[in-house]
Amino acid sequence: MRTFSELEMDALTEAFNLSLGEAASTFSAIVREEIELSVPTIEIVSREELTGRLESAQPAGATERLCRINQHFCAAGGFQTDALLLFPEHGSLEIVRRMLGDDTAIEHITELEQDALAEIGNIIINSCMSSLASLFGSEMHGSLPRVQSRTVHTLLDDKAATDVILVARIGMSMAAHNLHGFVLFIMDVPSIEHFMDRVSRYFKLQLHDTGERV
Repeated sequence: MRTFSELEMDALTEAFNLSLGEAASTFSAIVREEIELSVPTIEIVSREELTGRLESAQPAGATERLCRINQHFCAAGGFQTDALLLFPEHGSLEIVRRMLGDDTAIEHITELEQDALAEIGNIIINSCMSSLASLFGSEMHGSLPRVQSRTVHTLLDDKAATDVILVARIGMSMAAHNLHGFVLFIMDVPSIEHFMDRVSRYFKLQLHDTGERV
């Protein structure tokens, strides 16, 4: 796979910035609170590299599990991606409490909370993917959302260890509750190439394959 230029990575950042901004707006309406976004960080890394970065981002000695809401998407031309919405487990329970309008403290994710989280993920992730599909003029087909509780170390155990993946990461915070989450888009090499081609056409970039490989 060829390496991407700084201009191409900037275009990827802008594409995800547009799509995730729409998702954040939807999320804000769900929890009835303004959501602040960080600028997307675009990286092409291995599963092991991503896991290491997530582990290093946790406070020292932290053992909290993550709530992972996962949907798989595919489009014409062989493009496919996993979209993962992630929150610390205590944060996901706070989202459920606010969504259900219940002031009762929730300690563990029950079936009811899982259904609520799946609906949140379905709304936010599909809002994002719908925005991307609109940008590129291509219909996206998605699976039903799956809600799981995992540690950072096991977060990506079901993803291919040999794949090079594109990670579009963005921070979302509810200021009143200091809640942080982020979205990952994981693609294999052919899908990254396919996606970059669509991004380049949308932003009218002139691509030149340098012949470099990663």
